[in-house]
Amino acid sequence: MSDLPYTTIDGVALTADRSMLIPPGSIVETGYVAVEDVVMACRDRMAVGDVDAAYRKKLQLGFSQSWPPPRGYWQDNRFIVVDGRHEYVAALMLGHSHLFVAWVRQP
Repeated sequence: MSDLPYTTIDGVALTADRSMLIPPGSIVETGYVAVEDVVMACRDRMAVGDVDAAYRKKLQLGFSQSWPPPRGYWQDNRFIVVDGRHEYVAALMLGHSHLFVAWVRQP
């Protein structure tokens, strides 16, 4: 077992600073997803301060989206957010219709 602070999700490692370790040959794709097609993988309680920080960041951006975007994977026609749930909740709070997201595709 490694001492690196990361989590592995379907062959992709997410490090503690939200950067991604991409396996060789994989492709990172991005796109906009309608918020009603997004589901959170983790439904644990969220700290109010973390949601507030994401809300303020999104408020400053207007309808523009930031990088890195929330990340996850596709399951049927739903996008499952694995990392970036605070940003997703902030987008809902602000009435955004779409969320900019990223996922890894294995060739």
